[in-house]
Amino acid sequence: MASKRDIPMVFMLVVICVAVLGSGCAVVKKRPLLVPRESGDTLVEITDPALLPKFRDDYSRETLLLSIDNSLDYYKRVKENPYGFHMAGFSHESLENTLKFFRNGFLRCRDAEELNDFVAKNFRVFQAIGKAYEGQVHFTGYGTPIYDGSLTSTGEFRYPLYKIPSDFRKPYYTRREIEERNLLKGNEIAYLKSKLDAYLIHVQGSGQIRLPSGEMVYVGYGADSGHKYNSIGRMLVMDGKIPEEELTLSTLISYFDQNPHELDYYLRKNDRFIFFKRVNYAIPYGSIGVPVTPMRSIATDKKVFPAGGLAFAVIEPRKAKKTWKFWKQGKGDAEKSFFVLDQDTGSAIQTPARADVYFGIGDQAMYEAGNLNTYGQLYYLLKR
Repeated sequence: MASKRDIPMVFMLVVICVAVLGSGCAVVKKRPLLVPRESGDTLVEITDPALLPKFRDDYSRETLLLSIDNSLDYYKRVKENPYGFHMAGFSHESLENTLKFFRNGFLRCRDAEELNDFVAKNFRVFQAIGKAYEGQVHFTGYGTPIYDGSLTSTGEFRYPLYKIPSDFRKPYYTRREIEERNLLKGNEIAYLKSKLDAYLIHVQGSGQIRLPSGEMVYVGYGADSGHKYNSIGRMLVMDGKIPEEELTLSTLISYFDQNPHELDYYLRKNDRFIFFKRVNYAIPYGSIGVPVTPMRSIATDKKVFPAGGLAFAVIEPRKAKKTWKFWKQGKGDAEKSFFVLDQDTGSAIQTPARADVYFGIGDQAMYEAGNLNTYGQLYYLLKR
């Protein structure tokens, strides 16, 4: 994960002189660093209109309205922030009022220009400080996989998911200790075909399991062992096994399909272990207790960003050899921008420089989520 660094002491001004007849000398000003008003603040209000993003939404109105309604349900139930985020102006009451006002105005907007004007005139806009106070946020994707499995161990289904054990406390044992000492025997809740499949459900935090009878079993996040998360994808990059610009979920799966003998080595370098619980809903719920919505729900560190809050994401295109459907949906735009609701968290997301976008359920959603690995900006809105 990216970590917050100290604020540099000087700002930079980049001057580019073009030696072309009649072009003169052009001055390009770098965006100023995001200096918080109070120590510990993770959001900085943008007061210069020239620095505001263009508020263009690339996805469906229906999904945005659904996700807004889910956050409003959260604010009806929870009147104070229980996660540790505290910043002037971001009370649950103000966040709820922001959503209600935005929802009504959004329904009245007839086109993209009206939407942009509505937001710019009626909302205070706060940018996430991101990495090194430069506003750069690392965006990745997650989804809900569907795997074939069994409730009992068989020759085909041998790799278990576990419920929270009776002796659970944090920190619990490491992944290596759990596996080598078989510490979770008797706590199995389902079995999968592949050890990598089981691990990927650990990373996603939820999943659907198709039993031989055709019945579906749903599992959700129960707890984590309390140890630091180490990405096996990042380790493969550091070891020179996969070029960084080509790291996707597909390339990671292909690598271990070709090199199965290396899987245990890399898995055991990640001490964090996830425990699950059976749930009775197909659509996963986020950490604030509401359903997550494809391309509208994000997971962040709830200690540094407001739970349930209305945000706006601007995501740059991935600089890689292959493009993917996520970018094609916007008619070839150079970037994606869309309103999101902060409704989930990840046990490995502990920084203001990270956000996960939920893509949905099934193979296509997992494919697209696994290909999102790029940077952008994240803004939070408050009604004026």
